[in-house]
Amino acid sequence: MPPEAAVQALRDVQREFTRSLRGEAASTPGPTIFVDAPPLAATDRVAVYRNNTRQFFRTALALTYPVLLRRVGEQYFRQLAHEYREAHPSRSGDLHWVGATFPDWLAARLQQGDYAWLADLARLEWACEEAAAAAVEPAVSVGALGAVPPEALDGARLRFQPSLRLVASAWPVWSVWQANQGEDAGAPVDSGIGPQHCACACLDDRVVVYRLEAEDHAVLAALRAGATLAEAITQSRASPDVLARVLGWAFEVGLVVEVRAC
Repeated sequence: MPPEAAVQALRDVQREFTRSLRGEAASTPGPTIFVDAPPLAATDRVAVYRNNTRQFFRTALALTYPVLLRRVGEQYFRQLAHEYREAHPSRSGDLHWVGATFPDWLAARLQQGDYAWLADLARLEWACEEAAAAAVEPAVSVGALGAVPPEALDGARLRFQPSLRLVASAWPVWSVWQANQGEDAGAPVDSGIGPQHCACACLDDRVVVYRLEAEDHAVLAALRAGATLAEAITQSRASPDVLARVLGWAFEVGLVVEVRAC
C-alpha cells in the first residue's frame, strides 16, 4: 500500500472509531473496521470504550464544577453533562479544558427558567479553574505607584496577575459559592440578596475569590482592560475615593505586577 493510502486508511479508522465512541453511525456504507475477537464482540468492546469516555468526560466536568454539581444533584448533573458532551465533545487530549464552553451552553440551556442563575455560578467556577492554571508573576508594592511623577499619575496603567478573573452576576453567586465550600457545605442561600460581583486570582498558591462592591468591580474591570487611572474613573463613573480604595486593596493582596507611567 502506498504511504499516502496508508495515512488515509489510518485517518478513516480513527474517524470511524471516534464516531463510534460518540454513538454516531458510520457516514459511509461498507464493512466495519472493527473485528470480532472472542470473548467479546466488536460492538461490545467499542461499548466499553464509549462508556469510559463518557465517564471520563463527566468526571472532568464534575471536578471543574463541584459547587454546581452539589446544587443540582448527581442525577441532573449527569443529564446536563450528557447533553453538553453531545453539543461540545472534547477537542483536546487534555480533559482539563472540556468545561470551557459549559457556562455559555448552560446559559442557553436554562435561559428564562428558574435555574438560569446556574450559568453565572458556572462562570465563577470556570474563572476559578482558569485562575488555577494561569501563570503567577512577582507582585509589586504600592511603592511602584508612588514612584510615578505626580504629573504622570493620571496616565499610569497597571498590569495585573495573569490569573485575575472578574465575574458579575444578577444573582448572589458568590454567596452560593462560599456556602458550598468544605465537607459540611450546602446551606441554602436567599436569592433575594441580589446581584454580586466577584474577583478571583491565584495568590499564595491557592485560588482566592473576593466579593466586590459593584463600583469597585467596575473600576477594576476598567483597569484590567488597560484603562489609565483617569480613564478608569471616567469609564466606571466612580469617585476618586473608590479608585484609591481599589488600588490599595489590589496592591495589598498582590494583584498588581507592573505599573506603567505614560
